[in-house]
Amino acid sequence: MNETEAEFTSFVRERGTALTRFAAALTGDRHQAEDLVQAVLERAFPRWKRIARRGDPEWYLRRSIVNAAKDGWRSDTRTLTVLERVGGEEPVTLPFDDYVRRDAVRRALRDLSPGQRTVIVLRYWEGLTEAETAALMDVSVGTVKSQTHRAMRALRGSAELRDAPPESEMAGGWR
Repeated sequence: MNETEAEFTSFVRERGTALTRFAAALTGDRHQAEDLVQAVLERAFPRWKRIARRGDPEWYLRRSIVNAAKDGWRSDTRTLTVLERVGGEEPVTLPFDDYVRRDAVRRALRDLSPGQRTVIVLRYWEGLTEAETAALMDVSVGTVKSQTHRAMRALRGSAELRDAPPESEMAGGWR
């Protein structure tokens, strides 16, 4: 394994899970997120030396993930078939109210447009500023503000969230 391959492999081992969580928040589906991250990493690998030399490879990959999700990398009409569970992956056990609340949040986020969902994930999950979000999405700060406003209005009116258990009853809440 050459030095570039070793650096790439090390980066993916250290940051791959965070990138997949980020993509899952954008897509609303863990399996689609894994496929999306895999596709972005496959495209980045041949240019890794140049990407890493520019300074912040994670920022570059996050932007690639946002762009791929925004461009409809995988249409919702495509059918996925899950063959079987791969060993070593244990299901996560949550108290029932936590599970219901998190599921409601996921469903409510899925109901947003891709742009609104992306803004909400970047602003409130990733904690980016409006300017950072605009730069990552390659849009104006005004677009970030308007998308945030529309998304928050939709989330406040979401029946999914209105019917879910109150957040105060959850162990940790949703960031």
